[in-house]
Amino acid sequence: MEWKNRSAYLLLKTHPNQAEKTWKAFQNWRQAIGAWVVTGKWDIMAWVDANSWNEVYELVAALRRNHGVTATSSHWVHEGWKNAGWWWDWQAGAWVLWRDSSLNGHGKKTLQWKWAASSASIPGDWDWVTWVGGKDWGQVWSNVLEFQKAGWETETLVPVRSWWNKKWSKEWWG
Repeated sequence: MEWKNRSAYLLLKTHPNQAEKTWKAFQNWRQAIGAWVVTGKWDIMAWVDANSWNEVYELVAALRRNHGVTATSSHWVHEGWKNAGWWWDWQAGAWVLWRDSSLNGHGKKTLQWKWAASSASIPGDWDWVTWVGGKDWGQVWSNVLEFQKAGWETETLVPVRSWWNKKWSKEWWG
């Protein structure tokens, strides 16, 4: 199912001890689709509704001014889709940033994987981002290995705090 709305993914680095506070701030933003405190070189990943790069810029500028954010990486969604079910229905899940050696439609392979709750093309540092779900963490890790078996380079962001704005299920798909 393709998305109707335009959106962007934000990766954020915060001052020490600011990640959780910044993550909570997203829960009050009408543009926020979800936000996660994650492992790795970034502290937070956020998914926002945005109609333009100017809107993304304004969101990022506000984060830097008011929420202890020291660095960002913004990724506009070129195209994206969701498989059956909702992201928050999985018992466990992680974000996989990935790239293929070419951009010739290999991203559609994730449509065949029912545990790949959604995939979005985010040209930039990475080609795609996919939410990988599972009934438990062992299943999530087995699913993540499918990306490597396909020959794709990956980076997995494990959420230690998750928040989904479930109102977006009505905004996008009624």
